[in-house]
Amino acid sequence: MDQAYLEEILKKIETVRVCVIGDVCLDLYWHADMKKSRLSRETPHFPLPVVRERYSLGGGGNVMANVSALGANLLPVSVLGPDWRGFLAEKCFAQLACPRDHLLRDASRVTPCYAKPLRAGISDVVYEDPRLDFENAEPLSAATEAALIAALSAAAEKADVVAVSDQLEYGVVTPAVREALCRIGRASPVVADSRDRIALYKNVIVKPNQVEAAAAAGTDVPAEAAALLRERTGAPVIVTLGENGSLWCDETGFAFVPAVKAEPPVDTVGAGDTFLAAFAAAYAAGVPGPDAIAFANLCSAVTVKKIGTTGVATPEEILQMNA
Repeated sequence: MDQAYLEEILKKIETVRVCVIGDVCLDLYWHADMKKSRLSRETPHFPLPVVRERYSLGGGGNVMANVSALGANLLPVSVLGPDWRGFLAEKCFAQLACPRDHLLRDASRVTPCYAKPLRAGISDVVYEDPRLDFENAEPLSAATEAALIAALSAAAEKADVVAVSDQLEYGVVTPAVREALCRIGRASPVVADSRDRIALYKNVIVKPNQVEAAAAAGTDVPAEAAALLRERTGAPVIVTLGENGSLWCDETGFAFVPAVKAEPPVDTVGAGDTFLAAFAAAYAAGVPGPDAIAFANLCSAVTVKKIGTTGVATPEEILQMNA
């Protein structure tokens, strides 16, 4: 991308207001030094002596963090639980310096979390134990759902675009919330990323990857899947193809946008969150769809180089990657 054009996009994004709705997850890493482990007297196990803990926003929270890192004005919408994970998520939001009046609390909810124990010993090898997941096992209550829809409507009225991270089975994007998003999409841009429910959106720009698009459309051919989804949703479609780039489909036809190559080692965790945040912000700033995808690909190339964390892309890092 031309460097002057990139600087222009980044400048425009500073004026954009992005509402993000999705489940705020906590990505938690426990670093254990096995050299300090001693056989337990009570059980025949060697415990994991945690010497360092780090955490960041994940899931929809990572989309929010990426919007903030780009310099856009973030309006986060979600529901947090009254647990220690929610407390840590609150600390993360305090660092983002964004309004939090649309972040709801529900005493019956679990703040989602992905806890990753990492073992290190004498060698340089770091071994990741099975992840510990905290997720809700029941839908939102009717009262919280109604309050969330009201919060979404209020935030969307102030925003130039709404970005949706619809991932968890019992997450904050319920069928009623999705209907509200489809109504909002008639009047202003809405961009949605959903692992299993992408075909349920109407009037919304959807961003499935190649596997998700095939499952939703019933064809493994990306162009065919994109065309079928555009017909169903009534809005443009983006199909991300990993290292092979992305496909944009609107009423005028198709555009292929190549990926930005990132040299190994890479870590693709959270790259889709970065893409969603970057595309939504650029598109709301008036950048045409294919160019907004090129910008999002560039931002994702920044974050995949951040190993062992979801990560965000700052304007300085984006400009350096493009140089």
